[in-house]
Amino acid sequence: MKSKVKILVALNSFKECADSTEISTLLKASFNKYIPDDLKNALDITYKPVSDGGDGFLEVCKYHFGLETLHFEILKPYEDEKFFCPAAFSPDTKTLYVESADVLGLKTVPLEYRHPLSLSSKGIGDLLLQIMDGVYTGFLDVENVVIGIGGTAVNDLGLGMMEMFGLELYNESDNQLEVIPKNFADVEKIVVPEVNLPFNLEIVSDVENPLIGKDGAAKIFAKQKGAVDDEIELLEKGFVNMLKQLEIDDDTIKQLNGAGGGLSAGLKLFFNANNKFAKQFITQSLSVNSSTDAYDLVVTGEGKFDAQTFYNKGAMIVYNEFAEKNIPLFFICGISDGDLPENDNLHLIELSEYFDSVEESLKNVDKGIELASKKICKEIIKLITKKETKV
Repeated sequence: MKSKVKILVALNSFKECADSTEISTLLKASFNKYIPDDLKNALDITYKPVSDGGDGFLEVCKYHFGLETLHFEILKPYEDEKFFCPAAFSPDTKTLYVESADVLGLKTVPLEYRHPLSLSSKGIGDLLLQIMDGVYTGFLDVENVVIGIGGTAVNDLGLGMMEMFGLELYNESDNQLEVIPKNFADVEKIVVPEVNLPFNLEIVSDVENPLIGKDGAAKIFAKQKGAVDDEIELLEKGFVNMLKQLEIDDDTIKQLNGAGGGLSAGLKLFFNANNKFAKQFITQSLSVNSSTDAYDLVVTGEGKFDAQTFYNKGAMIVYNEFAEKNIPLFFICGISDGDLPENDNLHLIELSEYFDSVEESLKNVDKGIELASKKICKEIIKLITKKETKV
């Protein structure tokens, strides 16, 4: 019996464009269209959409774990109005999955409100309160809550979340301040509530960068959230002051993560959440693992390939897992900015090259994926021919 050509398709989401399950579906349709029927039996294609905790996390969990969709009405990051936010539940494991990007992500905040100095993570606090109430009343049978962290519009260390539990901020004149980042540098006193959650809390962080400093939450990610240079400096100054007011020692600060504008750090500080980095989630929970599966070709990718990709974002985790396997590695992205890893087997496909503008490529991601698949299919056919020739 001839051995089949094994292919792994494990793409991350294209932020504000399409989630990883949608991209996988598009690629599957294109492969079916462009691979000749008489060669399809020679293929074993595995589709494993991935998430590093950011955009698309919930859909990936539903795809892999077979979850029930629930909805909660929670506060918006930029005003005291509510909207319906999805979550997903596993009755078997009594685990509720939440995507922070659905609660307070860029996709939830209109462009005119994308000013991180004025945005709050209160929606996460609102959601946790409702889950707590559901557990206490018996309405929800939840023992574990898993929150994917990434793609957020906020940069507030999770303090807005804690405001929902009673956190208060005061300046040197003992005047109470609104719990938003533009006030953090002026805080001289903080009242922190004690909260005991009636469930285990786990977070999946999309990046592994520190909380503060040149590679911290504000310096690396606040610009894409809408902050300009002087605002980024104020965000950084505010974080440093809040950590001082919370009396967090240097050793602890070094262990804190900057994912989600510091939301990851806040969940750790205030709720002692168990932090599972994206690499663990992808290689273990989603079983994208080079030590257990051998492939002849791997397809991964995400919306943009740039410096942030190297902070162990989802697609880079997949790439690193198979980079030394001496197999073709296709990386599909909307656009790239920066140097590629030095690997002769790496093939970068920029969808923007197929269109006149980045905006046009975003609107036509389905067409872009189809064009990218043609290039990949040529390599797949070569692999089939090579394997059949050896036999």
